[in-house]
Amino acid sequence: MTALSKVTRRRELAPGLVTIRFHNPKIARETIAGHFVNVLPRAGANDPMLRRPFSVYNTDGDEAEIIVQAHGRGTNLIASIAEGELLDVLGPLGNPWNYKSGDFNTAVLVVGGVGVASMLLLTRALLREELPVQTYYGARTKDLLALQDLKNLHLATDDGSQGFHGSVIEMLRNDLKAGLIDRPKLFVCGPTGMMRAAAQLGCEFDIPCELSLETEMACGIGICQGCPVLTDEDTFNKTGKRFRLVCVDGPSFSAEAITI
Repeated sequence: MTALSKVTRRRELAPGLVTIRFHNPKIARETIAGHFVNVLPRAGANDPMLRRPFSVYNTDGDEAEIIVQAHGRGTNLIASIAEGELLDVLGPLGNPWNYKSGDFNTAVLVVGGVGVASMLLLTRALLREELPVQTYYGARTKDLLALQDLKNLHLATDDGSQGFHGSVIEMLRNDLKAGLIDRPKLFVCGPTGMMRAAAQLGCEFDIPCELSLETEMACGIGICQGCPVLTDEDTFNKTGKRFRLVCVDGPSFSAEAITI
C-alpha cells in the first residue's frame, strides 16, 4: 500500500501551513471524502520513524493533495519537501464521512483550523447529492483562515480580525437558536476542544453530529493499537468494545458513539 509519490506542487498558505500535491493514481482515484493518508517524514529514512496522518484535502486526476501544518520535527520535514522530491505515502486509509444517512436536510460543516483539510471533498460529495451545505469555519486569526474555497461560508476568529468575533461554536449556536438552519446535521473536524463543544451542541439541539478525529497514530492500519478512542456506555453495552481505533474504525464517528 505504500508508494513513493512525486511531489508536483507545494504551496504556502500561511506561515507554517502548506499544501502538498503529489502524483499517486491509486490514492487519487480511490479516496472518498474523509479518507486519510499516512506519510513518512523522510522517504527512505527511518528517523523520525513514525508516519504522520493527514486528511486527503483534494484529488484531481491522478494527483492528490494534503495540508500540512508544521508544528514538530516530523511535520516540519514533510512541510519543507520540494517539488520534484518523493513523498512516502500510505493510503487511502480509514472510514469516510457518512453523508448518506438521510437524517438531515442541511449539512452543516463545522471547521476549526487545519480541520478544513477534511471538508473540500465532503462539500463536493454533498453537492453531488444535491444537499444544501453551510460551512462554519473558525480560527484564531484571519491569517489562519487559509482556505475559503468552500460553500456558504460563515467565518469566525478568536481575535475578531475577520467575521464573527468569538468561537465558531458560539456563532453556530446563535444561528441554531434563531432557527436559521433547516433540519441540520453537523460534520465536524478541528481541535479536540472544538469537537467536544460541537458534540455538546448536537445534544443540546437534538441534532445528529459526526466527528472526524485528528489524533496521533503510528501504523494507520490497526496493528499498533496506538490510537484508541473511548466508546460511550451504550455503544460499549451493544458491542462489548470499550475502545475503538481512530485509524480503522474512524476517523469519522457519530458523536453519540464515543467519548472525547
